Amino acid sequence: MNNGIDKKTKILVVGLGFRSGLAACNFLAERDYSVSACDQKEAQLLSGIIEKLDGRVNLVTGSQDPSLLDEGFDLVVLSPGVPVAIDLVQTALKRGIPVISEIELAYRFMKGGIIAITGTDGKSTTTMLAAHICRQLGFKSAPAGNIGIPLISLVDRTREDFISVVELSSFQLETIHDFRPDVGVLMNVTPDHLDRYRGMEEYFNAKMNISKNQTEEDYFIVNGDDLFIREHIGAVAPRLLRFSLEDETADAFWDGRYIFIRDGAGRTMVCDTTKINLIGVHNIQNTMAAVLAVMMYLKKKNIAVAPDMIAEACYSFHGLPHRMEPVTTIKGRQFINDSKATTVGSVQMALRSVKDKCVLILGGQTKGDDYSRLISDIEKRVRTLVLIGESSNEFSKIFSKFNPVLATTMEDAVQKAFQHSKEEDDILLSPGCASFDMFDSFEHRGEIFKKAVESLERGNQ
Repeated sequence: MNNGIDKKTKILVVGLGFRSGLAACNFLAERDYSVSACDQKEAQLLSGIIEKLDGRVNLVTGSQDPSLLDEGFDLVVLSPGVPVAIDLVQTALKRGIPVISEIELAYRFMKGGIIAITGTDGKSTTTMLAAHICRQLGFKSAPAGNIGIPLISLVDRTREDFISVVELSSFQLETIHDFRPDVGVLMNVTPDHLDRYRGMEEYFNAKMNISKNQTEEDYFIVNGDDLFIREHIGAVAPRLLRFSLEDETADAFWDGRYIFIRDGAGRTMVCDTTKINLIGVHNIQNTMAAVLAVMMYLKKKNIAVAPDMIAEACYSFHGLPHRMEPVTTIKGRQFINDSKATTVGSVQMALRSVKDKCVLILGGQTKGDDYSRLISDIEKRVRTLVLIGESSNEFSKIFSKFNPVLATTMEDAVQKAFQHSKEEDDILLSPGCASFDMFDSFEHRGEIFKKAVESLERGNQ
Protein backbone atom coordinates (compact mmCIF):
# COMPACT_ATOMS: atom_id res chain seq x y z
CA MET A 1 0.00 0.00 0.00
CA ASN A 2 1.29 3.50 -0.85
CA ASN A 3 1.25 5.21 2.53
CA GLY A 4 1.15 8.70 1.05
CA ILE A 5 3.48 10.11 3.72
CA ASP A 6 6.59 11.59 2.13
CA LYS A 7 9.85 11.26 4.03
CA LYS A 8 10.06 15.06 4.13
CA THR A 9 6.78 15.24 6.05
CA LYS A 10 7.15 16.94 9.43
CA ILE A 11 4.82 15.21 11.90
CA LEU A 12 3.41 16.26 15.28
CA VAL A 13 1.96 13.57 17.55
CA VAL A 14 -0.54 15.14 19.97
CA GLY A 15 -0.89 13.18 23.20
CA LEU A 16 1.93 10.93 24.36
CA GLY A 17 -0.39 8.23 25.68
CA PHE A 18 1.40 5.15 27.00
CA ARG A 19 0.13 3.08 24.09
CA SER A 20 -0.97 4.84 20.90
CA GLY A 21 1.02 8.07 21.12
CA LEU A 22 4.23 6.40 22.24
CA ALA A 23 3.91 3.67 19.61
CA ALA A 24 3.23 6.19 16.81
CA CYS A 25 6.25 8.31 17.81
CA ASN A 26 8.65 5.38 17.91
CA PHE A 27 7.30 3.90 14.67
CA LEU A 28 7.86 7.16 12.81
CA ALA A 29 11.27 7.86 14.36
CA GLU A 30 12.50 4.38 13.46
CA ARG A 31 11.62 5.17 9.84
CA ASP A 32 13.55 8.45 9.92
CA TYR A 33 10.57 10.79 9.83
CA SER A 34 10.92 14.18 11.48
CA VAL A 35 8.60 13.67 14.44
CA SER A 36 7.72 15.74 17.49
CA ALA A 37 5.28 15.04 20.29
CA CYS A 38 3.42 17.26 22.71
CA ASP A 39 1.44 16.51 25.83
CA GLN A 40 -0.36 18.78 28.26
CA LYS A 41 1.11 16.84 31.20
CA GLU A 42 4.41 17.93 32.71
CA ALA A 43 7.50 15.79 32.15
CA GLN A 44 7.57 14.34 35.66
CA LEU A 45 4.11 12.84 35.12
CA LEU A 46 5.28 11.24 31.88
CA SER A 47 8.60 9.86 33.11
CA GLY A 48 7.66 6.21 32.58
CA ILE A 49 6.63 6.93 28.99
CA ILE A 50 9.56 9.22 28.22
CA GLU A 51 11.97 6.41 29.21
CA LYS A 52 10.56 4.35 26.33
CA LEU A 53 10.47 7.19 23.80
CA ASP A 54 12.90 7.12 20.87
CA GLY A 55 15.57 9.74 21.48
CA ARG A 56 15.05 11.20 18.01
CA VAL A 57 11.57 12.45 18.97
CA ASN A 58 11.43 16.14 19.91
CA LEU A 59 9.20 16.32 22.99
CA VAL A 60 7.24 19.29 24.33
CA THR A 61 5.54 18.72 27.70
CA GLY A 62 3.11 20.84 29.65
CA SER A 63 1.62 22.37 26.52
CA GLN A 64 -0.74 21.77 23.63
CA ASP A 65 -0.71 25.38 22.54
CA PRO A 66 -1.59 26.13 18.88
CA SER A 67 1.67 28.10 18.58
CA LEU A 68 3.44 24.73 18.33
CA LEU A 69 2.15 24.54 14.76
CA ASP A 70 4.33 27.52 13.82
CA GLU A 71 7.21 25.02 13.60
CA GLY A 72 5.88 24.05 10.17
CA PHE A 73 4.22 20.69 10.71
CA ASP A 74 2.67 18.97 7.69
CA LEU A 75 0.69 16.28 9.54
CA VAL A 76 -0.85 15.87 12.99
CA VAL A 77 -1.35 12.39 14.51
CA LEU A 78 -3.92 12.52 17.29
CA SER A 79 -3.95 10.12 20.23
CA PRO A 80 -7.49 8.84 20.95
CA GLY A 81 -7.68 10.39 24.42
CA VAL A 82 -7.22 13.90 23.00
CA PRO A 83 -10.48 15.57 21.86
CA VAL A 84 -10.66 16.98 18.34
CA ALA A 85 -12.17 20.12 19.90
CA ILE A 86 -8.93 21.37 21.53
CA ASP A 87 -7.51 24.61 20.10
CA LEU A 88 -4.36 22.97 18.73
CA VAL A 89 -6.32 20.52 16.59
CA GLN A 90 -8.88 23.08 15.46
CA THR A 91 -6.08 25.46 14.46
CA ALA A 92 -4.38 22.70 12.49
CA LEU A 93 -7.60 22.00 10.61
CA LYS A 94 -8.11 25.71 9.85
CA ARG A 95 -4.58 25.84 8.45
CA GLY A 96 -5.28 22.84 6.24
CA ILE A 97 -2.94 20.53 8.13
CA PRO A 98 -4.32 16.95 7.98
CA VAL A 99 -5.22 15.48 11.37
CA ILE A 100 -5.29 11.67 11.49
CA SER A 101 -5.57 8.97 14.13
CA GLU A 102 -2.93 6.38 14.99
CA ILE A 103 -5.32 3.90 13.33
CA GLU A 104 -5.17 5.87 10.08
CA LEU A 105 -1.40 6.15 10.32
CA ALA A 106 -1.06 2.39 10.75
CA TYR A 107 -3.47 1.69 7.90
CA ARG A 108 -1.26 3.57 5.46
CA PHE A 109 1.62 1.17 6.14
CA MET A 110 -0.28 -2.12 6.60
CA LYS A 111 -0.76 -5.12 4.35
CA GLY A 112 -3.36 -7.87 4.39
CA GLY A 113 -7.01 -7.90 5.39
CA ILE A 114 -8.90 -6.09 8.13
CA ILE A 115 -11.89 -6.98 10.27
CA ALA A 116 -12.83 -3.88 12.31
CA ILE A 117 -15.20 -3.87 15.28
CA THR A 118 -16.80 -0.98 17.13
CA GLY A 119 -19.79 -0.41 19.41
CA THR A 120 -20.52 0.69 22.95
CA ASP A 121 -20.22 -2.75 24.53
CA GLY A 122 -18.91 -6.16 23.54
CA LYS A 123 -16.28 -5.04 21.07
CA SER A 124 -13.28 -6.35 23.03
CA THR A 125 -14.65 -9.87 23.43
CA THR A 126 -15.79 -9.91 19.80
CA THR A 127 -12.39 -8.70 18.61
CA MET A 128 -10.48 -11.29 20.60
CA LEU A 129 -12.84 -14.09 19.58
CA ALA A 130 -12.68 -13.19 15.88
CA ALA A 131 -8.86 -13.16 16.00
CA HIS A 132 -8.92 -16.47 17.89
CA ILE A 133 -11.19 -18.05 15.27
CA CYS A 134 -8.91 -16.85 12.47
CA ARG A 135 -5.85 -18.34 14.16
CA GLN A 136 -7.60 -21.61 14.95
CA LEU A 137 -8.54 -21.89 11.29
CA GLY A 138 -4.86 -21.65 10.41
CA PHE A 139 -4.60 -18.00 9.35
CA LYS A 140 -2.01 -15.50 10.52
CA SER A 141 -3.99 -13.04 12.61
CA ALA A 142 -3.77 -10.77 15.65
CA PRO A 143 -6.03 -8.35 17.54
CA ALA A 144 -5.12 -4.68 17.94
CA GLY A 145 -6.52 -1.19 18.44
CA ASN A 146 -8.60 -0.18 21.43
CA ILE A 147 -7.98 -3.66 22.87
CA GLY A 148 -4.76 -2.19 24.30
CA ILE A 149 -2.39 -3.06 21.44
CA PRO A 150 -1.67 -0.11 19.11
CA LEU A 151 -2.46 -1.03 15.52
CA ILE A 152 0.82 0.59 14.49
CA SER A 153 2.65 -2.14 16.43
CA LEU A 154 1.25 -4.79 14.04
CA VAL A 155 2.51 -3.16 10.84
CA ASP A 156 5.77 -5.08 10.57
CA ARG A 157 3.95 -8.40 11.10
CA THR A 158 1.39 -7.84 8.36
CA ARG A 159 1.67 -9.58 5.01
CA GLU A 160 -0.86 -10.07 2.24
CA ASP A 161 -2.17 -13.21 3.99
CA PHE A 162 -2.42 -11.55 7.44
CA ILE A 163 -5.77 -10.71 9.04
CA SER A 164 -5.75 -7.77 11.45
CA VAL A 165 -8.76 -7.75 13.79
CA VAL A 166 -9.12 -4.20 15.06
CA GLU A 167 -11.20 -2.91 17.96
CA LEU A 168 -12.09 0.74 17.39
CA SER A 169 -13.43 3.31 19.81
CA SER A 170 -15.46 6.30 18.67
CA PHE A 171 -12.45 8.47 19.58
CA GLN A 172 -10.20 6.55 17.18
CA LEU A 173 -12.80 6.73 14.43
CA GLU A 174 -13.17 10.51 14.61
CA THR A 175 -10.00 11.13 12.60
CA ILE A 176 -9.81 8.38 10.02
CA HIS A 177 -9.54 9.41 6.38
CA ASP A 178 -8.88 6.38 4.16
CA PHE A 179 -9.19 3.49 6.62
CA ARG A 180 -11.27 0.77 4.96
CA PRO A 181 -11.93 -2.63 6.57
CA ASP A 182 -12.97 -5.64 4.55
CA VAL A 183 -15.57 -6.31 7.24
CA GLY A 184 -16.87 -3.72 9.67
CA VAL A 185 -18.97 -4.58 12.72
CA LEU A 186 -21.18 -2.29 14.83
CA MET A 187 -22.06 -4.16 18.01
CA ASN A 188 -24.55 -1.71 19.56
CA VAL A 189 -25.02 1.97 20.35
CA THR A 190 -26.09 3.03 23.84
CA PRO A 191 -25.32 6.27 25.73
CA ASP A 192 -21.60 6.60 26.46
CA HIS A 193 -18.97 9.35 26.43
CA LEU A 194 -21.69 12.00 26.48
CA ASP A 195 -19.19 14.13 28.38
CA ARG A 196 -17.31 14.32 25.03
CA TYR A 197 -20.17 14.28 22.50
CA ARG A 198 -23.04 16.74 22.20
CA GLY A 199 -25.57 13.96 21.91
CA MET A 200 -26.27 10.42 20.78
CA GLU A 201 -26.37 11.34 17.09
CA GLU A 202 -22.85 12.77 17.20
CA TYR A 203 -21.62 9.68 19.07
CA PHE A 204 -23.36 7.40 16.54
CA ASN A 205 -21.89 9.30 13.59
CA ALA A 206 -18.40 8.78 15.01
CA LYS A 207 -19.07 5.04 15.22
CA MET A 208 -20.41 4.99 11.67
CA ASN A 209 -17.08 6.25 10.34
CA ILE A 210 -16.05 2.59 10.42
CA SER A 211 -18.00 2.08 7.19
CA LYS A 212 -17.51 5.43 5.45
CA ASN A 213 -14.80 4.19 3.05
CA GLN A 214 -16.24 0.72 2.47
CA THR A 215 -17.61 -0.22 -0.96
CA GLU A 216 -20.09 -2.76 -2.26
CA GLU A 217 -17.26 -5.31 -2.20
CA ASP A 218 -17.10 -5.09 1.61
CA TYR A 219 -19.41 -6.17 4.45
CA PHE A 220 -20.91 -4.15 7.29
CA ILE A 221 -22.45 -6.17 10.13
CA VAL A 222 -24.80 -4.60 12.69
CA ASN A 223 -26.83 -5.64 15.71
CA GLY A 224 -30.35 -6.19 14.36
CA ASP A 225 -31.80 -6.02 17.89
CA ASP A 226 -30.46 -2.53 18.59
CA LEU A 227 -33.32 -0.05 18.17
CA PHE A 228 -31.05 3.00 17.87
CA ILE A 229 -29.09 1.39 15.03
CA ARG A 230 -32.27 0.35 13.22
CA GLU A 231 -33.67 3.86 13.42
CA HIS A 232 -30.52 5.74 12.43
CA ILE A 233 -28.42 3.61 10.10
CA GLY A 234 -29.88 4.66 6.73
CA ALA A 235 -28.26 3.58 3.47
CA VAL A 236 -24.66 2.33 3.42
CA ALA A 237 -22.35 1.40 0.56
CA PRO A 238 -21.14 -2.03 1.81
CA ARG A 239 -23.31 -5.13 1.96
CA LEU A 240 -25.33 -4.82 5.17
CA LEU A 241 -25.84 -7.90 7.37
CA ARG A 242 -27.52 -8.32 10.76
CA PHE A 243 -27.13 -10.59 13.77
CA SER A 244 -30.03 -11.12 16.15
CA LEU A 245 -31.24 -12.96 19.23
CA GLU A 246 -34.85 -12.34 18.19
CA ASP A 247 -35.22 -12.38 14.41
CA GLU A 248 -34.76 -15.66 12.56
CA THR A 249 -34.61 -13.80 9.24
CA ALA A 250 -31.30 -12.18 10.29
CA ASP A 251 -28.02 -13.24 8.69
CA ALA A 252 -26.89 -14.70 12.04
CA PHE A 253 -29.44 -15.68 14.66
CA TRP A 254 -29.89 -17.75 17.81
CA ASP A 255 -32.73 -20.17 18.41
CA GLY A 256 -32.15 -20.44 22.15
CA ARG A 257 -29.32 -22.94 21.80
CA TYR A 258 -27.73 -22.91 18.36
CA ILE A 259 -26.23 -20.10 16.28
CA PHE A 260 -27.23 -20.24 12.62
CA ILE A 261 -25.82 -18.37 9.65
CA ARG A 262 -28.23 -17.65 6.80
CA ASP A 263 -27.01 -17.92 3.22
CA GLY A 264 -29.67 -17.08 0.70
CA ALA A 265 -32.82 -19.07 1.45
CA GLY A 266 -30.98 -21.66 3.54
CA ARG A 267 -29.35 -21.67 6.94
CA THR A 268 -26.35 -23.43 8.45
CA MET A 269 -25.98 -24.38 12.10
CA VAL A 270 -22.53 -23.23 13.22
CA CYS A 271 -22.30 -23.33 17.00
CA ASP A 272 -23.94 -24.91 20.06
CA THR A 273 -23.89 -22.11 22.64
CA THR A 274 -24.11 -24.55 25.56
CA LYS A 275 -20.51 -25.46 24.72
CA ILE A 276 -18.99 -21.96 24.75
CA ASN A 277 -17.00 -20.81 27.78
CA LEU A 278 -18.61 -17.38 28.12
CA ILE A 279 -21.21 -16.19 30.61
CA GLY A 280 -24.32 -14.31 29.53
CA VAL A 281 -26.64 -13.72 26.61
CA HIS A 282 -24.55 -10.73 25.52
CA ASN A 283 -21.72 -13.17 24.81
CA ILE A 284 -24.03 -15.06 22.46
CA GLN A 285 -24.38 -11.77 20.58
CA ASN A 286 -20.60 -11.35 20.63
CA THR A 287 -20.13 -14.88 19.32
CA MET A 288 -22.66 -14.37 16.52
CA ALA A 289 -20.92 -11.16 15.47
CA ALA A 290 -17.45 -12.71 15.52
CA VAL A 291 -18.54 -15.81 13.59
CA LEU A 292 -20.40 -13.78 10.97
CA ALA A 293 -17.48 -11.36 10.58
CA VAL A 294 -14.94 -14.14 10.00
CA MET A 295 -17.24 -16.02 7.62
CA MET A 296 -17.90 -12.88 5.55
CA TYR A 297 -14.20 -12.09 5.40
CA LEU A 298 -13.51 -15.59 4.11
CA LYS A 299 -16.39 -15.28 1.66
CA LYS A 300 -14.93 -12.05 0.29
CA LYS A 301 -11.58 -13.79 -0.16
CA ASN A 302 -13.24 -16.88 -1.72
CA ILE A 303 -11.95 -19.17 1.04
CA ALA A 304 -14.12 -22.12 2.09
CA VAL A 305 -14.05 -23.37 5.70
CA ALA A 306 -16.22 -26.08 7.25
CA PRO A 307 -18.67 -24.76 9.92
CA ASP A 308 -17.57 -27.39 12.43
CA MET A 309 -14.04 -25.92 12.37
CA ILE A 310 -15.48 -22.53 13.30
CA ALA A 311 -17.54 -24.15 16.06
CA GLU A 312 -14.49 -25.83 17.56
CA ALA A 313 -12.68 -22.48 17.52
CA CYS A 314 -15.57 -20.92 19.47
CA TYR A 315 -15.55 -23.73 22.02
CA SER A 316 -11.82 -23.29 22.70
CA PHE A 317 -12.11 -19.57 23.49
CA HIS A 318 -12.11 -18.69 27.20
CA GLY A 319 -13.00 -15.02 27.23
CA LEU A 320 -11.19 -11.95 28.49
CA PRO A 321 -9.87 -11.03 31.91
CA HIS A 322 -12.12 -8.51 33.71
CA ARG A 323 -15.16 -9.29 31.55
CA MET A 324 -17.63 -11.55 33.40
CA GLU A 325 -14.57 -13.41 34.69
CA PRO A 326 -15.32 -15.98 37.40
CA VAL A 327 -12.89 -15.48 40.29
CA THR A 328 -13.80 -18.04 42.95
CA THR A 329 -16.68 -19.33 45.06
CA ILE A 330 -16.72 -18.70 48.82
CA LYS A 331 -19.41 -20.36 50.94
CA GLY A 332 -21.68 -20.75 47.94
CA ARG A 333 -21.17 -17.21 46.64
CA GLN A 334 -19.60 -16.90 43.19
CA PHE A 335 -17.45 -13.78 42.75
CA ILE A 336 -17.42 -12.35 39.21
CA ASN A 337 -14.98 -9.71 37.97
CA ASP A 338 -16.64 -7.51 35.35
CA SER A 339 -14.36 -4.51 35.83
CA LYS A 340 -14.36 -3.81 32.11
CA ALA A 341 -18.05 -2.89 32.33
CA THR A 342 -17.82 0.90 32.14
CA THR A 343 -21.24 1.68 30.66
CA VAL A 344 -24.85 1.30 31.74
CA GLY A 345 -25.46 -1.14 28.88
CA SER A 346 -22.65 -3.44 29.95
CA VAL A 347 -23.96 -3.50 33.54
CA GLN A 348 -27.44 -4.32 32.26
CA MET A 349 -26.08 -7.25 30.29
CA ALA A 350 -24.08 -8.45 33.29
CA LEU A 351 -27.12 -8.32 35.57
CA ARG A 352 -29.17 -10.26 33.03
CA SER A 353 -26.48 -12.96 33.09
CA VAL A 354 -26.43 -13.72 36.82
CA LYS A 355 -28.04 -16.91 38.10
CA ASP A 356 -30.79 -15.36 40.20
CA LYS A 357 -29.94 -12.71 42.76
CA CYS A 358 -26.64 -10.90 43.16
CA VAL A 359 -24.84 -8.30 45.21
CA LEU A 360 -23.67 -5.59 42.81
CA ILE A 361 -20.59 -3.43 43.35
CA LEU A 362 -21.19 -0.27 41.31
CA GLY A 363 -19.50 3.09 40.86
CA GLY A 364 -16.46 5.07 39.83
CA GLN A 365 -15.92 8.02 37.51
CA THR A 366 -19.12 8.78 35.59
CA LYS A 367 -19.17 9.52 31.85
CA GLY A 368 -22.35 11.54 31.37
CA ASP A 369 -24.76 8.61 31.12
CA ASP A 370 -28.24 8.33 32.61
CA TYR A 371 -27.63 5.79 35.38
CA SER A 372 -31.28 5.71 36.36
CA ARG A 373 -31.66 3.32 33.41
CA LEU A 374 -30.30 0.65 35.78
CA ILE A 375 -33.16 0.91 38.26
CA SER A 376 -35.36 -1.72 36.61
CA ASP A 377 -32.56 -4.31 36.36
CA ILE A 378 -31.39 -3.65 39.91
CA GLU A 379 -34.94 -4.07 41.16
CA LYS A 380 -35.21 -7.48 39.48
CA ARG A 381 -31.74 -8.89 40.08
CA VAL A 382 -29.90 -7.18 42.93
CA ARG A 383 -30.23 -8.18 46.55
CA THR A 384 -27.86 -5.48 47.82
CA LEU A 385 -26.18 -2.58 46.03
CA VAL A 386 -22.68 -1.62 47.20
CA LEU A 387 -21.36 1.73 45.99
CA ILE A 388 -17.73 2.73 45.49
CA GLY A 389 -15.85 5.67 44.04
CA GLU A 390 -16.49 9.33 43.45
CA SER A 391 -19.99 8.60 42.11
CA SER A 392 -21.15 7.31 45.52
CA ASN A 393 -23.04 10.45 46.56
CA GLU A 394 -24.73 10.81 43.17
CA PHE A 395 -25.65 7.12 43.05
CA SER A 396 -26.91 7.18 46.64
CA LYS A 397 -29.58 9.61 45.47
CA ILE A 398 -30.40 7.84 42.19
CA PHE A 399 -30.69 4.43 43.87
CA SER A 400 -31.95 5.54 47.29
CA LYS A 401 -34.95 3.18 47.14
CA PHE A 402 -32.52 0.23 47.36
CA ASN A 403 -30.81 1.47 50.56
CA PRO A 404 -27.33 1.16 49.04
CA VAL A 405 -24.29 0.33 51.16
CA LEU A 406 -21.32 2.69 50.81
CA ALA A 407 -17.74 1.37 50.73
CA THR A 408 -14.53 3.36 50.99
CA THR A 409 -12.14 0.94 49.26
CA MET A 410 -12.40 -2.14 47.05
CA GLU A 411 -11.48 -4.32 50.03
CA ASP A 412 -14.28 -2.71 52.03
CA ALA A 413 -16.69 -3.23 49.12
CA VAL A 414 -15.86 -6.94 48.85
CA GLN A 415 -16.28 -7.48 52.58
CA LYS A 416 -19.59 -5.63 52.72
CA ALA A 417 -20.85 -7.43 49.61
CA PHE A 418 -20.09 -10.77 51.26
CA GLN A 419 -21.77 -9.71 54.51
CA HIS A 420 -24.98 -8.73 52.68
CA SER A 421 -25.10 -11.79 50.43
CA LYS A 422 -26.79 -15.15 50.79
CA GLU A 423 -25.67 -18.62 49.74
CA GLU A 424 -26.06 -19.16 45.96
CA ASP A 425 -25.78 -15.40 45.28
CA ASP A 426 -23.37 -14.02 42.72
CA ILE A 427 -21.20 -11.16 43.96
CA LEU A 428 -20.61 -9.03 40.89
CA LEU A 429 -18.16 -6.19 40.32
CA SER A 430 -19.72 -4.40 37.35
CA PRO A 431 -18.93 -0.72 37.99
CA GLY A 432 -20.62 0.97 35.02
CA CYS A 433 -18.05 3.76 35.29
CA ALA A 434 -14.49 4.61 34.39
CA SER A 435 -11.85 3.61 36.93
CA PHE A 436 -9.62 6.66 37.13
CA ASP A 437 -11.01 8.06 40.38
CA MET A 438 -9.46 5.19 42.38
CA PHE A 439 -7.37 3.08 39.97
CA ASP A 440 -4.93 3.35 37.07
CA SER A 441 -7.21 1.45 34.68
CA PHE A 442 -10.08 -1.02 34.59
CA GLU A 443 -7.44 -3.77 34.61
CA HIS A 444 -5.96 -2.38 37.83
CA ARG A 445 -9.44 -2.16 39.34
CA GLY A 446 -10.14 -5.78 38.42
CA GLU A 447 -6.84 -7.00 39.85
CA ILE A 448 -7.47 -5.19 43.14
CA PHE A 449 -10.95 -6.78 43.26
CA LYS A 450 -9.45 -10.23 42.76
CA LYS A 451 -6.85 -9.62 45.46
CA ALA A 452 -9.59 -8.49 47.85
CA VAL A 453 -11.55 -11.66 47.09
CA GLU A 454 -8.44 -13.79 47.66
CA SER A 455 -7.91 -12.07 51.03
CA LEU A 456 -11.53 -12.71 51.96
CA GLU A 457 -11.18 -16.36 50.97
CA ARG A 458 -8.10 -16.79 53.16
CA GLY A 459 -10.00 -15.30 56.08
CA ASN A 460 -12.87 -17.74 55.59
CA GLN A 461 -10.78 -20.91 55.41
